Amino acid sequence: MRSIESTTDPMPALKERAGVVNALIDGAQTVLVRHPTLDPGEIDEPFVLYPAYSHQKPARYQASYEDYYHRASAKPDAGVPIRAIADVREEYTVSSDDLATLARHYVYTPDGLRDKFDPDDELRVLLLRVSTLESPRLIEERGSYRGCRAWIDLAEAVQIDPEAATPVLDDATFAERKAAVRDALE
Repeated sequence: MRSIESTTDPMPALKERAGVVNALIDGAQTVLVRHPTLDPGEIDEPFVLYPAYSHQKPARYQASYEDYYHRASAKPDAGVPIRAIADVREEYTVSSDDLATLARHYVYTPDGLRDKFDPDDELRVLLLRVSTLESPRLIEERGSYRGCRAWIDLAEAVQIDPEAATPVLDDATFAERKAAVRDALE
């Protein structure tokens, strides 16, 4: 993982469906497919994965990954769990026709992703290196975090100790996944 300075400054947080966040943390998913208008510009710094519990649809999941939906279909009463950070290692631009070639790298079906995004637009594929935090936190969901926005600034700092953040995939496995994503898109 790239060096991340320990900080008490708020780290940007990417809101993503809770089932997808869990799949990223488990290492079952290594890419995020995003619409370019959700993430304008280059994403060049680490960010917190913020699970969102609304607008999840079980029909979007591949059958073998439906459990990710069921495990994350309701927000915990105690707060939103902040368990991981990620950084973008590679980025690709694809058409919706390319989604089937990447299906083994994410939990949604290609049609589920097309349903989520406009199939006529180009999409961004972000290859993520995800690391779990040694000390996960439950934070209060504030009104400013709600709504259809991809990026939020957490009102309370989520302290990151880079020495204690553990990559979910070892270096060799991550290198294999990275090569497989490249191969799928060439």
